[in-house]
Amino acid sequence: MGAYVKGIDRNRMLGTGLEGHESKYGFGGNEGSPFVYIHQSPYIDFTSAHPYPDEGWAGLDIPKTKTLIRAWINDSHNAVGKRFYMGEWNVHQDWTNWWTQIYGDFEAAGGDGSGFWRYKDGSGGGGFDTVFGAPQLAVFRQHSANMAAKSTGTPPSQSPQPSLSPSPSASPSVSPSNPAGTSCKATYRVDNSWSGGFNATVTLTNTGTTTFTNWTMTFTAPNGVSLGNGWNGTWAFSAPTFTVKAPDWAQNLAPGAAWSPAYTGNGSASPAPTGFRLNGVACSTT
Repeated sequence: MGAYVKGIDRNRMLGTGLEGHESKYGFGGNEGSPFVYIHQSPYIDFTSAHPYPDEGWAGLDIPKTKTLIRAWINDSHNAVGKRFYMGEWNVHQDWTNWWTQIYGDFEAAGGDGSGFWRYKDGSGGGGFDTVFGAPQLAVFRQHSANMAAKSTGTPPSQSPQPSLSPSPSASPSVSPSNPAGTSCKATYRVDNSWSGGFNATVTLTNTGTTTFTNWTMTFTAPNGVSLGNGWNGTWAFSAPTFTVKAPDWAQNLAPGAAWSPAYTGNGSASPAPTGFRLNGVACSTT
């Protein structure tokens, strides 16, 4: 699913919303969602967990909660290699004391981002609901200021978009028989592999001056490789040829634009496939 979302919007940060339950942390049990393994996905940008320490099934006091959060931060930074976002948490009572101690230790441990559940729109409050004027919000305001001070710069008002234009020094060598103004580049990448299979992504870039309409890509598989399944396009396989047709939501590839269909292959991850063509036009490869 991460690969599918990134194929639609590769510039959007993607998280799992993971609760962080696992026996090794002493928080919940092993529920088939191991914190380190899942967050190691190349399509996930940051780790996350949601501590609710004073729930009856958790039964954590403040010192044990600090230990739990530090364990997540340590595994995020050292085992996964990604930043940790504690986006959802709260307690049923004694909020100002809990928030002061937990956010203070979160900062000291090198946590990277945080929120809480939840800022309620309306009257009431109590439990996990925090409303306007609640005293613990002063703690969060200070925490927010402290985290902002750790930032290495002022974020831009609009995130810059990476250029999709090919580098002038990497001019593709295209068959002279290609129609005028049409050229393309195919970048092949193995995302991960295991015994008997692999995941791979092919990034297609229109390096010409005309649009590829209702595009279809073909390429030749090495011996012993076949298609398991694919996404970001309609995939088919007839040995030794892979065929990928444009998805309904991205049928045209304009000059300078790129698209990244991906697939699960059966067989060895190497050598790489060959003979990439887009609407019959031979693509350069990188």
